[in-house]
Amino acid sequence: MRDLDLDTHVLALSAQQSLCTAPLIVAISAVVQRKPGHGIGYATAKFFGLDGASNAAIVSLFSRTSSSISAATLIISLLTTAALSTGVAAVHQHAFELIWNLPRRSGPRAYLRQLVWIPTMAGFTVGVLVATRVGVWMDEHLPGVGEWAVVALRAAIILGFYWWSQHWLLSGRIAWRALLPGAIAVAILTSVLVEVSRIVMPAQISWQLRAYGLIGAIFVLAIWLMILSTLIFAGVLIGSLLAQRPPPGKHPASIGASS
Repeated sequence: MRDLDLDTHVLALSAQQSLCTAPLIVAISAVVQRKPGHGIGYATAKFFGLDGASNAAIVSLFSRTSSSISAATLIISLLTTAALSTGVAAVHQHAFELIWNLPRRSGPRAYLRQLVWIPTMAGFTVGVLVATRVGVWMDEHLPGVGEWAVVALRAAIILGFYWWSQHWLLSGRIAWRALLPGAIAVAILTSVLVEVSRIVMPAQISWQLRAYGLIGAIFVLAIWLMILSTLIFAGVLIGSLLAQRPPPGKHPASIGASS
């Protein structure tokens, strides 16, 4: 990670997530939210297992406060935010290329791939949040099963997204099979992060709220995004090292591109 300067890319990704991904999720929430208290903010609070003041703070961050905004304005804002969010995809792509020792690709085709990646990433984020709500529903009907089911469902969603993301942003230059270990590593690391976060985050956000107000909750989320960015790139790096490690007694072979 030091040789590839991945710490710089971690900082870049966490900054892009804060500046681009969060507004994109807010825009999506404003477009799709129909019932107060049941938007992205509500799902995010449930994702972190928040309650009380910490729950109210996170819900307020993503709430639509005005009903006078027209649907056309919301859609235009959503499309504009999505177009500007390609920086998130660009940071992912550059880091993936460094990890896999591939030449950097740029230009219209690369930008088009980054643009297509953004709504997929937004759908992935919503899917992870919805998976938590599915777990809550299952806990009510199947006590003791819902928690494990949602962990498995969330891990499967993460695995599928980062398996596809590597293939898509690398323009198919690495075979699907070689990308799988990295996707599995990302799924495991981020799943552990989520479970630890559900234990730690409620107390941390409550403490920051008392000390600094709403900005304290934003600060905690920013740190969480930095940790998440670190685990994403670390998982892909682990997968790359495993995929390129030759079997005992064999010479290293180049990783073939998928068809």
